[in-house]
Amino acid sequence: MKFLKKKKENPIPELQYATKSQRSAIKQTLLNEQYGFCAYSERFCKQTDSVDIEHFDPRKKNTDGDDYHNWYTVLSWINQHKPKKIEAFLPILFPSSPDLEKRIGFQQGLFIPLKTDDKEAQNLIDFLGLNKSELYEDRKKHINRIKDLRSFKPDLSDFIQYLEKHPEYLSFITALETELKLDLFAILSKQN
Repeated sequence: MKFLKKKKENPIPELQYATKSQRSAIKQTLLNEQYGFCAYSERFCKQTDSVDIEHFDPRKKNTDGDDYHNWYTVLSWINQHKPKKIEAFLPILFPSSPDLEKRIGFQQGLFIPLKTDDKEAQNLIDFLGLNKSELYEDRKKHINRIKDLRSFKPDLSDFIQYLEKHPEYLSFITALETELKLDLFAILSKQN
């Protein structure tokens, strides 16, 4: 959930997705804003990964409403496994909603609405596929690897310094922060 925030003002109003020559600049701007991570899965995007500009609300694609506030950089696998139509998931919590982290949490390996009757939050979780079995397993394995790494680096400052040098280990950061009870996003924030 850490890479879904958007600036209030569109920082790239001159760029249009419809203009193919501008897509590379759009993608790079979004990826920089997301600290190099997939907005939906929170996996670090390596140079060898295929990455797409994703239109959160597909109904806006190729309309005047399709701009920075509807675009995210995501791993191609995530984009290919997301539903192509949003209608079955309405009403939906918009990903850049300022109260997103107050409405969706991470518990026992899953993203969940913090209030059981929050249909918008549940629809966002389902629409983005945050608990898809493949992603769940990938996230679980990664968390276990980082827990093992933490056991080899009992000194917290050594562990943090290691993570600063290897941002790919911060994949699935919301889950990691919950499991390790650490503010890991601060590592990324201070690097920018």
